[in-house]
Amino acid sequence: MADHVTEYREIPGLEGVGVVRHAGAAPAGARHAHQSVCAVAILSGVRAMETAGGCWEAGAGQILAVPAGLPHLCLDAGEIEYVVVSLAPACFASAGLAPRLPADGPEVVDDPARFGDVLRLAGLAGRPASNLERQAALLAVMEPLCRGGEFPAEPGESAEPERIAAVRRHLDAACAEDVRLEDLTALAGCSPCRLNRLFAKAVGMPPHEYQVLQRVRLAKACIRRGLGLAESAAEAGFSDQSHMTRCFRKVMGMTPGVFAAGTRTPKKD
Repeated sequence: MADHVTEYREIPGLEGVGVVRHAGAAPAGARHAHQSVCAVAILSGVRAMETAGGCWEAGAGQILAVPAGLPHLCLDAGEIEYVVVSLAPACFASAGLAPRLPADGPEVVDDPARFGDVLRLAGLAGRPASNLERQAALLAVMEPLCRGGEFPAEPGESAEPERIAAVRRHLDAACAEDVRLEDLTALAGCSPCRLNRLFAKAVGMPPHEYQVLQRVRLAKACIRRGLGLAESAAEAGFSDQSHMTRCFRKVMGMTPGVFAAGTRTPKKD
């Protein structure tokens, strides 16, 4: 038996909604952040996560609601089975909603009704449904994520410094390039050591980890466009397909091949 089985699928008619099903050894990879809000429904075992705000665990029947953009590290807590529904920011915007989740870690939800809502939405990846049914299931999952109170910055806490924002923008635009540290320090106007400290404080990870994350995101976009895995690896700046696979698995908890299979639109008879 394989160490684990991971499947990725998308829900027809709900753009920006992805579903991951995992069973087996818990995937524990590199520190990363998602562009989407993720609702992780634990079917068995424990899902453990570490953020700058501490360590978090959810067990069977609970949900981990992970904010978009939150740097985190998934920990190995043994055998586990779970379902993840990822919700792109556009899903909330099109419904006139805004997620309200803690800034320093995931929200642990122990609510049978909400647990059932996540599984119901995930189930639509495998069966036909009307537009209204799909949209109602999506709203049932999104709305509770938008009801929490605001989480304002602490007094005296400043926003991301402009020089760090400039470095982030450069890495976003040139993630597939072999960026030199000297280029980044010139943008930030500080030493390499100070840049690493400031960037990690503002973004949650140092520049080299952020670049890998952006390359994985670019590889996902290439795969969605229909490019082959080797071509996607080259487009995203990886040295070869094996390099992309290693980084992709660490960040996404699945191989690029599994992701590609889940993005293919089934052919109609």
